[in-house]
Amino acid sequence: MLKLSKKVEYALISMCYMAKRDKGQLTTTRELSENFNFSQELIGKVLQSLTKNGFVTSVQGVKGGYELAQEPESINITGVINAVDGPVRVVSCIEEGEDCTCEQLSFCNIRNPMETIQLKLIHFFDTITLQDLQSNQIPFEVTSTPDKGDSIPVNFVRQLNKN
Repeated sequence: MLKLSKKVEYALISMCYMAKRDKGQLTTTRELSENFNFSQELIGKVLQSLTKNGFVTSVQGVKGGYELAQEPESINITGVINAVDGPVRVVSCIEEGEDCTCEQLSFCNIRNPMETIQLKLIHFFDTITLQDLQSNQIPFEVTSTPDKGDSIPVNFVRQLNKN
């Protein structure tokens, strides 16, 4: 199943949260953990990766925390995935190239189509920015850079625990 990891989800949720804050208003791992039911240890690691890759800045000290280092419209999903999980991969042989140890490599009849799918997926993620996530508008067209009118609203439904 192709799905985003928890680390990518945590990164995107955290960055959308930070994007709504005023410039200079820092966000802590404790705050994110309490507001979104995140593991504080895991969100700390995610934020370290985002800091290392220039998406957020870290301020040390008692009144420290994190804030976005870039404007939401300049941050795309591909960059965030690469920062916290490494390159987007549909199948491993595409990235491994000649070093691929897959037993099926010499018999494989889907490597080229999978490479095309991977490239299209990366291109699609490249077109989605943090601002798009915030505004709940995801680009519709994958084949070219979408105009602002070429998007569709995405509705998320949050299930509440009924315990």
